[in-house]
Amino acid sequence: MNIQKIACIVAGYVGGASMSVVAQKNPYVQVVVDLNRDRLVTWNDIDLQKLPVYEPGLDQVVSER
Repeated sequence: MNIQKIACIVAGYVGGASMSVVAQKNPYVQVVVDLNRDRLVTWNDIDLQKLPVYEPGLDQVVSER
C-alpha cells in the first residue's frame, strides 16, 4: 500500500502535534490537519512562535517542513 495523504480533522494539541511528527517522518505524505483556514495559516507561518498549540520541541519538528 502506498499512502499519499493523511487527514486529521482537528489540529489541536493531539492532532496537530501528532500530524507534525507524521509529516516529519514521512516527507512524501501530504498531511491535511484542519478545515479552519486561520488555524492552517498559523501552522504554516514562518514565525513558529505563532503555532496554535504549545508543546516543547514542536517548533523544531515543524521547522523541518
